[in-house]
Amino acid sequence: MNTAVTLSAEEFKALHNSLCELNRLAYHHHVPKVEEIVEHIRKVALRSAYEQEDRDFDRKWQQYQHWREHYGLKTSWSLYQVENMTLCHPYTDAQYVVYDEHWGEGGEVVRQIEGRDWNALYRAADAAIQASGDSHHTFIESFTPMEDKPGHLRLHTGS
Repeated sequence: MNTAVTLSAEEFKALHNSLCELNRLAYHHHVPKVEEIVEHIRKVALRSAYEQEDRDFDRKWQQYQHWREHYGLKTSWSLYQVENMTLCHPYTDAQYVVYDEHWGEGGEVVRQIEGRDWNALYRAADAAIQASGDSHHTFIESFTPMEDKPGHLRLHTGS
C-alpha cells in the first residue's frame, strides 16, 4: 500500500477502543501473541496518530490551564473536544449551571452563567463546585441540558 491514510477523530477513537478491548480479552484468556500484535499496531501502525493525539492533548491542556490561572479557578477543565475557550458554547439558551451530583454538603447548587463562551461555563461550573464543598470531584467533564428546567445545564464532574 502506498497511500497515506487519514483517520477522523471518531475513527481513531473507535480503533483505539477496539485495540484496548482486544488486548483486555487476550490478557484475560492468556493469549500473549494477540497482546504482541496489539502492541505492534499501537507502536508501529498508529504511532503517528498517538503522537498527534498527545500533542493535541498538551496544547489543549495548556490552554485550559491558562484560563484556570487567568480567572483564579480551582477546578480542571476536562472537555477536550473544546478547541478554543473563547468561542461560543452550544448551550446559548442556558442561563444557569446546576450541580446536584456532588459529594459536598447540602443539595443542589445553582450558579449563573455570565457570558456565552466556554470560559463563562468554566467559571460558572467552578463556582458551583466550590460552593458545593466537593473537593474530590474537581474535573469538569460535561454539561447536559435539563429538560425539566429550561435554561439550566446539569454539570457532571469526575476526579
